[in-house]
Amino acid sequence: MNDLEGLRILIVDDEPFMRATIKAVLRAIGHFGVAEADDGDIAVGEVESFKPDVVLCDISMPRMGGLQFVEQLRKHRAARVRNTPVVILTGHADEATVLEAAQLQISGYLIKPVSPKLLRVQLQKVRGSSGDRVGGVGGS
Repeated sequence: MNDLEGLRILIVDDEPFMRATIKAVLRAIGHFGVAEADDGDIAVGEVESFKPDVVLCDISMPRMGGLQFVEQLRKHRAARVRNTPVVILTGHADEATVLEAAQLQISGYLIKPVSPKLLRVQLQKVRGSSGDRVGGVGGS
C-alpha cells in the first residue's frame, strides 16, 4: 500500500504546462486528489475550499507570487489554513530566495524540473511531520 495514497494536493503555478507536468510526476508516485490554481490569490481560496494536505507552489507568478501566497496563508485567520504545508517547486535556486522562503515556514523546497523520487520524499516528510515545518532543498 502506498503510504501517500489519497493525499490532497493543490498545485499552484501560472504555467499550464508546468501544472500538467507536476500532475504527471504525481501520477508516477501514486493516486492523489489534485486541484490547481494559476496564481497565489486564487490559491488562497482553493486552500479554504479544497482543504489540501499539501500545496506545491511556484514562486514566480504574475499577480501574486508564491512567497506572497505563503505569507498570506501564514497570516490567515483559520488555523487549518494557516498551517497548511507548502512545498516550493521553482527554478530559483539562489540562496537569498531559499532563505526568504524558509522564513515563511515552508515544508520543503525543490528545484524544477523535479524528479518523482525527490517529490515523493518531500511528500513523505509532509505526511509524517504532523504539521511541523521541515526544511530541505533538492534538485533533480
